[in-house]
Amino acid sequence: MGTKLRLMMAVFAAMCLALAVGCSDEDEQISSQRSEIVRFLTSTHVPRLVAEEDKESSLEAEPPFYEKLNQDLYRYVANYYDSNRSSRTMVDKGDQVSLTYTAYIFRGGMPRVDNVYISNDTAVISQLKQAGLNTEYWSAEPLVVTLGESNIIKGVSQSLVGCRQGDQVEVYMTFEEAYEDKVVGIVPHKSAVAWFYTIDAVVKK
Repeated sequence: MGTKLRLMMAVFAAMCLALAVGCSDEDEQISSQRSEIVRFLTSTHVPRLVAEEDKESSLEAEPPFYEKLNQDLYRYVANYYDSNRSSRTMVDKGDQVSLTYTAYIFRGGMPRVDNVYISNDTAVISQLKQAGLNTEYWSAEPLVVTLGESNIIKGVSQSLVGCRQGDQVEVYMTFEEAYEDKVVGIVPHKSAVAWFYTIDAVVKK
């Protein structure tokens, strides 16, 4: 075997090893974020939540619960048990939805104002201004998205389907669902995020 060929094989082997290590580290990070989200929802979240599949066995008549939409996306609808909720318009793919929202970098506990990376909620913007943050370019206009067409992170888009107008929603996601963020501010690489939003209006497709 020639020197050149041996060198090429060594470089190729090194590249494969680096790729494998990178994938392993990434898998570990995603797994850690999943565990961190579930741990928060079931322990220190207020109210403390149970998994959707466990709500029937709960001793509470209307136990607050989270839904696991996929392994990297978790949703809590705060007003799920409202008596008139079933009569309100349900969101489906292709619908136009208006949102009042705040997006946070999720750090394992209840999202705080100092973890906000973008918001159109006037109360939150006011708090951030008081804290000295420059929100000059933030808009308090409703965020209007058309599901399947608008450029919004996939975790938020997926979490909207099945919700209803007037819902107050918390969505927690690993970077797998959040990292393709081409709409809102700068988020540290591979961060878990949380979006809190209210669905102000739904226009059917």
